[in-house]
Amino acid sequence: MPQIDQVEVEVLSNHLISIVHEMGAILRRTSYSPNIREREDCSCVLADTTGQIIAQAEHIPGHLGMLTVGIPYLLKHFPPNTLNEGDVFMFNTPEGGSHLPDIRIVVPIYHDGELVGLSANLAHHADVGGMVPGSMPSKSTEIWQEGLILPPLKLYSKGVLNKPVMDILMYNVRTPTEREGDLNAQIAAAQLGQRRVQEVIQKSGLSYWKTYTEGILDYSERLMRAKIRERFPDGKYYSELFIDDDGMDDERIKIAVTVTVKDDSVKVDYSGTDKQRASGVNCILANCVSAAYFVVKAVADPTIPVNSGCYRPIEVYCPEGTIISPDPTAAIGAGNETWQRIAETLVGAVLQADPSIVKAHSHGCMNNTVFGGTDPRTGKVYTYYETIGGGDGARALADGMDGVHVMGTNTMNTPVEVVEMYYPLTIEEYSLRRDTGGVGKHRGGLGIKRKYRVEGHTSTLTANSDWIKQKPDGTEGGGRGAMTRLVINEGTDKEVIPGFCKVMQKLQHGETFTVYSGGGNGYGDPADRDQTLVERDLLDDKISS
Repeated sequence: MPQIDQVEVEVLSNHLISIVHEMGAILRRTSYSPNIREREDCSCVLADTTGQIIAQAEHIPGHLGMLTVGIPYLLKHFPPNTLNEGDVFMFNTPEGGSHLPDIRIVVPIYHDGELVGLSANLAHHADVGGMVPGSMPSKSTEIWQEGLILPPLKLYSKGVLNKPVMDILMYNVRTPTEREGDLNAQIAAAQLGQRRVQEVIQKSGLSYWKTYTEGILDYSERLMRAKIRERFPDGKYYSELFIDDDGMDDERIKIAVTVTVKDDSVKVDYSGTDKQRASGVNCILANCVSAAYFVVKAVADPTIPVNSGCYRPIEVYCPEGTIISPDPTAAIGAGNETWQRIAETLVGAVLQADPSIVKAHSHGCMNNTVFGGTDPRTGKVYTYYETIGGGDGARALADGMDGVHVMGTNTMNTPVEVVEMYYPLTIEEYSLRRDTGGVGKHRGGLGIKRKYRVEGHTSTLTANSDWIKQKPDGTEGGGRGAMTRLVINEGTDKEVIPGFCKVMQKLQHGETFTVYSGGGNGYGDPADRDQTLVERDLLDDKISS
């Protein structure tokens, strides 16, 4: 192998990272749906010809393992020798790395007729059909109820649109204009990545490209191994946490993990996790992988370049038939919340190893919220999808952040003005919840109150949440943050507090749905809190006393 110049490795690595960030900017700015344009629910990558990720923008942590799994999965269906210039591939199968709303687009990159890489992205579409608007039902019992399943397909072949494939998708979704616009944005972003890589090779040569992309992977692996050795004490650490229920049965569901650290490697074993359920609470194998990658990398060193190299020291085992690795026919519509519980369970294991290197538990869920119906202003069908943040856990040196998305999701909120402009919904209140952060030397972050009112029509609500019934304690003597609450028609004679953390219900004109997201847990003895911080919190109305 040619001699590697580490300066060149760093230069190319950062160049490729800038390309995937540019891809993300193009995807967001040209998409139709607020979920992608405003909330930025998407991720972009570049890969080599074997499917190894060589650059990924730090968009959504939950996507870390999805494209790592997804691109090799595509290449099994379409080996490199079957690809052509001008092809665009599309798929959304769970085996390919995510739930059905996450459509993946992959474009092969050629230089002088030779395949040199792949440009890809993933974006959450607000609807892909199925039994409810938004395609994320908690009470589905099989995958076919959740939407259209797209195996790897050529959406474009040698630059020509495969119109029947596009038609199949458009005829099976509730919002075809928005879906087509978002797909075109994904294609444009992937083709931008294609052009940028071709420019790199045109300038520096194909030999340089092959040598230094492999050098980037090796460099990230060395960094990760060094940081694991430095940050994680050797040993075996066990943690278990629980999901409140599956939306149909009140029984808690256990997520178990054993993290084994030996020298410069980490093994994550989910043995002991409960069996799959007959509801949408199941999640897929790629979620286990991405959660492990996210937590280990975040603790080891968040600045290590995100690519397949930094994952080489991490081994993941997910027993089949469990809630986190179900059979291919299993329902997974509410599995996003299970991803959160997997990540929080991993945090619990790291807390066993050394509480100083990780944060206390957060509010612990995404609060997936979906409304869908016919907009009375236009007569057109709409689907609105959003996740709602909450309090992050406190750390050894700082308070938890207030009202943020945590763990698997790194999305923005949808601005109130955008919600009310595009959808027949009114946001009655959007505020931080006072007194919801767990007490401690460092306070947990505050939760959020977000109250929706339906206007002039009947809307189908799907809400997937968790930790409304139970939650782990704080860290090193810190207090537990407030739990999440869901309320329908709050303050009226029709008020209902759902008994399950997963809700599917129709709401009429004037009816409301309120999410009170939980607070983050505290860290350290509350008696040790700096009095000036207490006074600041009082002035900011974050605490009442």
